[in-house]
Amino acid sequence: MRNYYTILEVPSTASSSEIKQAFRRLSKLYHPDMNQGSTRYQDRLAEVIHAYEVLGNETQRKSYDFSLLQSTSYRSYSDQNTSSSQPTQAWQTSYNQPVIVDFSCSQTYFFIGDILEISWACQNADRIRLYPLGYMSELKGKIRYHVKDFSGKQLYLELIVYHNNIAQPVKQHLILSHGRYKTFTDADALETPVDYVPIFPWFIGFVAPLGRSSRKDFALRSGAMLLVFLWVYGYHAINDNEELYYLVCTMLIYALVISAARRIHDVNRSGFLSLLLLIPYLNVVIFVILLLLKGEEAPNKHGRKPKK
Repeated sequence: MRNYYTILEVPSTASSSEIKQAFRRLSKLYHPDMNQGSTRYQDRLAEVIHAYEVLGNETQRKSYDFSLLQSTSYRSYSDQNTSSSQPTQAWQTSYNQPVIVDFSCSQTYFFIGDILEISWACQNADRIRLYPLGYMSELKGKIRYHVKDFSGKQLYLELIVYHNNIAQPVKQHLILSHGRYKTFTDADALETPVDYVPIFPWFIGFVAPLGRSSRKDFALRSGAMLLVFLWVYGYHAINDNEELYYLVCTMLIYALVISAARRIHDVNRSGFLSLLLLIPYLNVVIFVILLLLKGEEAPNKHGRKPKK
């Protein structure tokens, strides 16, 4: 007999309000709108709805509790009268105990933009929940998780496996460190290449000092800014529009400093050194050095080696 209390993840002594809250939480969790339109949780959602239809109605709940009590009593009586050749209740509990065979991730640390490949394999499980991604429909599988927004020092992944006849789920967790807080060595450059997709569009590199910039990328950005300056300078010479000229020049100086900061990140130095570009004559030397300086092959606290 299906245990509707287990399906709703509440004890048999739960109040009507607790059952209602559990139903709302689980129906939201399994709804396709909360899972990027996926319909693989429809069966689980149907179970939750059916369980709530029974337990949410006082009359049906009393009838169900009586049937559940009879079923439990009969099972207990049968266990006491089984022969030694038949499995005992303790053996049945052990047999039905969910087991996590494998739970692993393709990486031990991550950066924003990384695509993690998370693998799992379970046995004797009715439900599998992978936090923070939600419920999984297969006992064994892999899923790719694109880290788009994360500000903590560690990413916590947890696999929770349920069996309808076992009250206590089995759990296992993984903790991944944020690369921003990790100390890297040259050996990290020899790691297997990681699949990642930058989450910021290219133009963001002109306004925010996020990540690293290669020599080629810095040269392209500098060339684009030079073209804008030449256009504004020519427009100013013809129309004598000083307000526009000074405004654009200020914006270009800011964009150059930000681009230089990202270039300096590529050699694992503080982006504040880009302020040296504001010093006359010295800025020419600094600019040439940034164009010629080779970045690090290994990841550093500012991110992975930029793609060419």
